[in-house]
Amino acid sequence: MKKIYLTVGLCLLTTIASAQWVTDMSCNNKAEEITDKAITHFVNLERPVAVGMAKAALMIDEKCGSAKLVLINTAMTGEYGSRTAQLEKLDTKKFTDQEKAWVKVMSASNEEFEGTTKQVAATYPDVPLFAFWASVSLEDGKDKLAEYVLAFPEYASPAYNIMSYRYADGTYGNDSNMPKAVETAQKIFLTHNGPNGHDSIAEHYATKRNYKKAFEHQLKALDYAGTGSAYSYNAQIYYGHTNKTAFTDSIKSKTNQRIKFQMNNDSENLKQFYSDKIGMIGCNSNMEPCVFYSSFEEEDVNHTWNRWNVVDLKVYFSPDMKTAVTTFDNNGEYTMKGSDKPIAYKTRASEVWFFDNGWKLMHSNFAPLAIGSGVPKTE
Repeated sequence: MKKIYLTVGLCLLTTIASAQWVTDMSCNNKAEEITDKAITHFVNLERPVAVGMAKAALMIDEKCGSAKLVLINTAMTGEYGSRTAQLEKLDTKKFTDQEKAWVKVMSASNEEFEGTTKQVAATYPDVPLFAFWASVSLEDGKDKLAEYVLAFPEYASPAYNIMSYRYADGTYGNDSNMPKAVETAQKIFLTHNGPNGHDSIAEHYATKRNYKKAFEHQLKALDYAGTGSAYSYNAQIYYGHTNKTAFTDSIKSKTNQRIKFQMNNDSENLKQFYSDKIGMIGCNSNMEPCVFYSSFEEEDVNHTWNRWNVVDLKVYFSPDMKTAVTTFDNNGEYTMKGSDKPIAYKTRASEVWFFDNGWKLMHSNFAPLAIGSGVPKTE
């Protein structure tokens, strides 16, 4: 993930060692230790872990100002209200000067933001959190992240993450440098072993279309954060690309199976290919209006199939591997009821499948070719 919660300008180079992200907190010792770890996860874009640790710190010390600020800084909206609403209700009387400076940064308008962050970084040059924020903004395509990494090596993980994306998008050097992006992202683990580093590396590999390596790293992020995390989405995408051949074979097999059941008007077996959630839109080769099917029952057909072959079946996937479009030709013959004269069947078709605990058909479109016929019109 390459977005950050705060974007700021200026970095003051310092070689003074720091004990933690914010060096003066209004917390007891144990809550301060937990809050420092919460800030580590916060700046590394691991919001759920940051929120959990901040809440744990407040269980130990309900007056811990920095823990409250982590919760507010990670807020979007929801049961606790927006970041602005929470700041308005915040009692800062017992906050440290550094915590009040943090509040000042969060309270700044967009127009005031850069100036405020410069002022805070200049006032507290030995505070890694403020120095990091002050290193991110680009001026003429340049930032101060490299200087920040040298000044605060123990707190360099979020800087390496941002730098990796700037190598990837060509900010550094004008051309994308994916090997350097991966190499830089791997440095995240020198000081922080969290899921977002693996997520970033996975994204870099995916950009290079190395989905096998992308999936390997995304699994590590997923293993850390759990199946309900934000890392699940990309894990499914990389898994799909890694298994594109198997997905293609599966859809081809399902298409041929479905055609056989369609020939026999076998509604029970046809149900497995459709989703009860969204139904299916069918456009038949008799060129009658398309029909939306919310349920699937045996149809009253006026013809019998003698044969139906699927030819030149191709499968195309969406980038997220959740949707597939197939194209194919059909040839065969059917006989109308009460007749013994077979009718040549020649059509082209395109269908849309989506993945919902297996591939389901959501749209089917058949059209007759000039040299043959589609299915007969309904009576």
